[in-house]
Amino acid sequence: MSSLDQPVGITASRTGVASSTAKPVSIGTLFAFAAPALGLYAVGLPVAVYLPPFYADDLGLGLTVVGQIFMLCRLFDLAADLGLGAISDRVRSRFGRRRSMLVLAVPLMGLGAWQMFMPPEGVGPLYVLCWLVVMYAGYALGVISHMSWGAELSPDYHQRSRIQGWREMAGIVGMVSLLALPAILEQIQGGTKADHIAAMGWFIMAIFPIGVLWCVFKVPDPSTATAGPSGHPGLRETFMTIARNRLVRRILLADLLAGVPPAVTGALFVFMVESIARTPGITATLLLGYFVAGIVGIPGWMAISYRLGKHRAFALGALWNCTFALSFLLIEPGDSTALTVITLLYGLGYASGTFLLKAIMADVADEDEMRTGHNRTGLFFGVLTMTNKVGFALAVGVTYPLLAYFGFSPAAAASAAPGQPIEGTGALIALYVFLPFAMNLGAAAIMARFPLDAPRLAEVHRVLSERRSAE
Repeated sequence: MSSLDQPVGITASRTGVASSTAKPVSIGTLFAFAAPALGLYAVGLPVAVYLPPFYADDLGLGLTVVGQIFMLCRLFDLAADLGLGAISDRVRSRFGRRRSMLVLAVPLMGLGAWQMFMPPEGVGPLYVLCWLVVMYAGYALGVISHMSWGAELSPDYHQRSRIQGWREMAGIVGMVSLLALPAILEQIQGGTKADHIAAMGWFIMAIFPIGVLWCVFKVPDPSTATAGPSGHPGLRETFMTIARNRLVRRILLADLLAGVPPAVTGALFVFMVESIARTPGITATLLLGYFVAGIVGIPGWMAISYRLGKHRAFALGALWNCTFALSFLLIEPGDSTALTVITLLYGLGYASGTFLLKAIMADVADEDEMRTGHNRTGLFFGVLTMTNKVGFALAVGVTYPLLAYFGFSPAAAASAAPGQPIEGTGALIALYVFLPFAMNLGAAAIMARFPLDAPRLAEVHRVLSERRSAE
């Protein structure tokens, strides 16, 4: 085994099992590991924020058609998450199974981004559906392999929070950079909305390959040394394993409940700011501030997780989001100051759940390996990605048709005079405020008493080490 593929900061046994004397992962390794997230996250929430309104309004496909396309694409892609996760666990390569899968994601995501962000004139629903599937396939492959790689960089309970926290910060930096492009271009050269969307596509196509290149050459891939047994359970047994694992079930439900709110608020953010708060001139700046606040908040949530445990830190973050979701009811039309303050405070809790749940899932994968003898890290992160996609599918696929059903029209809202009632705003407020409140509250309740903590994980690693040493 080469030094390149030795687990970082881990004393490895002859069989590749990490001991409990894990050292902190170096800053240089964290930078290199987090680099692919710059491009990966740029395909996440910004796509939900900008692409659906662009295709629905500017390209004339309509709210209902676009909502159904995005939901259908996400739901169709769910099966791919399970398949890609399982495949990533079975890859045998001297290059490293996580490295190999991450590299394969580059051409898929690049091609899909090219077609989706720079569409030709007269595009129809089939065009959008096909290229969205291609882009999301590359995105899924990249996300699953990258998260699984991070889970295997260290076995330490708190180091996993640190690794996933760095990944989350890099991802939000990528989102912020992408979201800042329209404002920057508008100041420099103006341009149409189509020009701004195209600039986002070029950003993704450039930054993701660079990040992957840096990561694959600078970060060790412990999966090369810890491939585990060559035999793997079949699909039926895999489903049964997931269904029977109560810890996985709790994480998936919490991820779904905590993942839908930011997807919903992202998809409806433009409508909320321009139609309810009636401050259309600061939409891009507010969105940028929201994500910058998310970056600022991550070190704080890390510190809380070190002191209270990852599951309790997650619950506190969900309650924080509950509080500031309700705060939007206090905003009066035209009150940009209150809107800015509440948006920034809301943003501090944006990333609290995502990186902590990924770190917890890495622990659960080790606990599952202790019980079953199989390493299913990629599969578990594939399922976790699947619940995230369900959230984004529901965000656009359900909220847009509901708004259309209750009579809300973005064009009518934009042209309405100050003080003039806008049809459908009640539904918009309910979806933007009360739905996130209820779902975050449920997520907090599910994870507040999660049983797999640092002492329990240390016992899991002791059992795994003894077993593999005996083998």
